[in-house]
Amino acid sequence: MSVTVLTTERLVLREPVATDAEAILVFRGDPEVQRYNAEPLRDLAETVQFIELLQAETAANLRRHWAITLDGAVVGLIGLHTWEQDHRRAELGYDMAREYWGRGLATEAGRAVIQFGFTTMALHRIEAGTIADNVRSVRLLERLGFQREGTLRERSLEQDGTFHDSAVFGLLHTDA
Repeated sequence: MSVTVLTTERLVLREPVATDAEAILVFRGDPEVQRYNAEPLRDLAETVQFIELLQAETAANLRRHWAITLDGAVVGLIGLHTWEQDHRRAELGYDMAREYWGRGLATEAGRAVIQFGFTTMALHRIEAGTIADNVRSVRLLERLGFQREGTLRERSLEQDGTFHDSAVFGLLHTDA
């Protein structure tokens, strides 16, 4: 199973491939970008393994993940993971290279992926979680129409050694 290519006004969203590793390492290896996310990737080999994991989970029908490309360059990743087909729900996740923050690209990509999720994947609900202190992520989810549904207190242990609250968001097919 491969990922359907999605196009927007400025972007092409396509399956990430091993040759994207250098571009993906730029943001997945950036401690600032990953501050509220996963441990930063350390090198190209680890990044290739990460891409192979995304591809394997797509092939197993567990997720859909796209490389966000602008003028052919990979500038981010976005996907629907934790896909529970029986319950018709999945979780939205995203990363964007710092250089491209504030340009509306994540919003544009998010709208395309949400549309795909509700139509092609027949999702009823898309969820998203973010560290409550991650103002950029919270604003993005609000722009995409998500509603904040709650707070999970001190859910994430951050790289700075402190626990942070997680904000839980949801978007229903009927909301979109």
